[in-house]
Amino acid sequence: MKVTISGEYSKYRDFIESIPQVFDTCGGETLKDRRNSVKVLHHDGKAFVVKRFKRVNCIQSVVYSFFRPTKAERAYRFAEEMRRRGISTPREIAYMEQARCGLFSVGYFVSEQSMGVEAFTRLVDPEEFCRPLADAIAGYVVFMHSRGVLHGDLNSANFLFVEDSKGGYKFDVIDTNRSHFCDGMPTDEQCLENLKRFTHRRDLYEYFIRQYAIRRGWDENATVEKAVKLLERFENRKIKL
Repeated sequence: MKVTISGEYSKYRDFIESIPQVFDTCGGETLKDRRNSVKVLHHDGKAFVVKRFKRVNCIQSVVYSFFRPTKAERAYRFAEEMRRRGISTPREIAYMEQARCGLFSVGYFVSEQSMGVEAFTRLVDPEEFCRPLADAIAGYVVFMHSRGVLHGDLNSANFLFVEDSKGGYKFDVIDTNRSHFCDGMPTDEQCLENLKRFTHRRDLYEYFIRQYAIRRGWDENATVEKAVKLLERFENRKIKL
């Protein structure tokens, strides 16, 4: 098993290296258990968020063994890069790559725990979504784009927020392993394309796009029209698949 640990967490090596063997039996708090599994494990008074990526198929096993970094490695490296560019994301602790018959099989990413709440819970679940929160995320996405960051799955569940004492919001961005980085602001087309995964809820989506357009100095109605077409194309593609 390949193990990479951030320097300040090297003293927890024994515990970190044991995670793949005990992940299913060690208890902890399960945050997600779908395609990928996410748990919070506690050790020595500290919280460790562990994401176990879905086991890869045969083709992916070869690709990740020889041709491209695994999702676990990218999650670790991209967390470093996000922070270097001023984007807040839970600090990386470690990543592990298990092999089977000499080929990559399963990856794990370990990070510090964010105290934030998924924006999804205030935006998509309620009958009336929280407009100030949608405004704040739109502004934060503009900031991310200005730093050359295109989040690979820019949906509301991947923004964790904490409200400050003045009614503002602080964000941690998660699930960054599919992100892309460039020098300076991406093209307008790339930025608009990046927004299409934010939500399938139309009233929220159009509101969010308008807020983004305002901050970019773009024509609101024209931007919403383009963005809705991108979302419809994305949804139709998913149905066909």
